[in-house]
Amino acid sequence: MADYGTPAYQQVAEDLRAQIRRGELAVGDPIPSTARLCEHYNVSATVARGAVAILRQEGIVRGQPGKAVFVVATPDEAERRSVQIEDLAEQIEQLRAGLKDLSSIVKDQQGGATVAELRAEVAELRRLIAVLQTQLMDLYGRTGEQFPHDAKPAPSVATGTERRRR
Repeated sequence: MADYGTPAYQQVAEDLRAQIRRGELAVGDPIPSTARLCEHYNVSATVARGAVAILRQEGIVRGQPGKAVFVVATPDEAERRSVQIEDLAEQIEQLRAGLKDLSSIVKDQQGGATVAELRAEVAELRRLIAVLQTQLMDLYGRTGEQFPHDAKPAPSVATGTERRRR
């Protein structure tokens, strides 16, 4: 380790990466223990653990508690996987933006009402129809005409195709 401008943990990590690239440490192999890394590179346990943490973060190694830390990918494989993850993250952001656009489309063109607000308005319209139906029954009673009890409830507001019989 002769590079004095680079932190020791990064130098150890780079050397381990190079060993994996060269096939000296293959996928499935354990990397040397912290004690062996300390001895081999003449570094502290903190430096050795820092190097392993970098490789773990890059997706090159994975620890198995009570066993060892194993090589799970080459640096190139880990890089490709990282790019794929970044692509997925970008796609997720695009989906979020699309969802935001869709939620603005769901808004009513005139009042900007959301679906929940539209449902509340429909419920209020139904209530008003029931009130009007009651008033209509009262009006029939005042005029002396028989309210058509077999009349169906008021048609939906959207169609308005059915008419009450007299």
